[in-house]
Amino acid sequence: MSRLKAALQQPALGYASVSVNVSQGANNVANSTLGLNVVYHPPLDNPQKLMLSTIPEVWGFRRDRWHLHGGFVGGFAGYATYPVARSHDAATLNCDGVCGLHFTFDGQAFEVLFSGGDLWVTLVVDGQYMAPGVIRQALSGGVAGAPLSTQDCLTRFDFGSRAPRHVSLYARSSRGPCSIVTAPGDSLQPWDRSAEPSMTAMADSYGGAAGQSWIAGPFWESAAQLGIPHLDIDAEGGTGYARNAANADTMNLGNTFRARLPTDTDIAPDLVITAGGINDNNAIPMSGLYATAADALAGFNAGVAGYYNDLRAALPQAVLVSLGPWAPNVTHATYSMAQPMADTIKAALQAVGGPWVFLDNLNGGWVNSAGASAPASGAWQTGTGNSAHPVGDGNGDLYLEFDGVHPNVAGCLYLGTRIADGVRAALLAM
Repeated sequence: MSRLKAALQQPALGYASVSVNVSQGANNVANSTLGLNVVYHPPLDNPQKLMLSTIPEVWGFRRDRWHLHGGFVGGFAGYATYPVARSHDAATLNCDGVCGLHFTFDGQAFEVLFSGGDLWVTLVVDGQYMAPGVIRQALSGGVAGAPLSTQDCLTRFDFGSRAPRHVSLYARSSRGPCSIVTAPGDSLQPWDRSAEPSMTAMADSYGGAAGQSWIAGPFWESAAQLGIPHLDIDAEGGTGYARNAANADTMNLGNTFRARLPTDTDIAPDLVITAGGINDNNAIPMSGLYATAADALAGFNAGVAGYYNDLRAALPQAVLVSLGPWAPNVTHATYSMAQPMADTIKAALQAVGGPWVFLDNLNGGWVNSAGASAPASGAWQTGTGNSAHPVGDGNGDLYLEFDGVHPNVAGCLYLGTRIADGVRAALLAM
């Protein structure tokens, strides 16, 4: 709690007036744009199998929970490389969390060796985003260029001048980052941020949406606004508190929120946000799962109660934050069930004891375990339209993708702000 409240006093992340320049080298070519005698951290000639999760030149929150990405040992310019990821493996599903590398650097530019392709990068330097959004394209003078789609290559991040900087690099690719490359004489030192707070989010596909600054839906945006630099996301599309009949994966008990908890609580986060229910069912018989409506209700209630009991047992001191189910519009299949689900979630959260915060996304307002609350201010998501087919009856016109269910980039920022505003007020009232 003390770390969380201290973070609330820090200034919000800003945007640098000059964007970093970003470019990629050729596939499987080790020739660096930084010149001769560059230093790889860890080195390419690496019989010790050092990884970014173990080298001393950088610092990462709970790096001991990072893994060799999919067990994959990559190849680059004739050398073995070791890409890292924060993995959440369920019974038949898996997703990558967030690996953040924190270091001080005094050079003009550094490179990152990525294994695979499909790069997503958020670069924060001295408290400022170094690009207007998540970096997925080359940048030159702030102008976006070609997609960062080259496989197994060096990607250069150039600030334009030498200066001492505090750098936080949140990066992923289809296989993961392997090494940071610096010019001779440049200093790369670990930046220990262990005194700052951490957050985990358990979610469905809303947690995998592409936001303004990362791919963690609203949750990255909320963490950044709350001053939380260490974020982990466990987001599996189609899942929820209980099983549902969408497909074989969602019917598997081992993919539910409760079953996935061990890989979320192992980093002992200060704050846990749980946002689920839109895929759940508490009233409809489902072939192979729930013979009657009563069975569906019992399955949902048991899933919710078991999840919060296990969560609190694993993290007795953490602040638990929960929302009701997302309710993007009245035509969604679970809309009529959303309020009863939210009531069940809130009751289960209250039952396991504080500290906790319930954010009422269906009606507005919040309540915390200290007895403080904010009045209802209206539903977060309104209307029947979406950004592709605006109707003019609510904010779905602005914040929903064409499918009418998932948030677009603006929607992720909007929902992240609603989460952050509620959590901030509720924490300060504790």
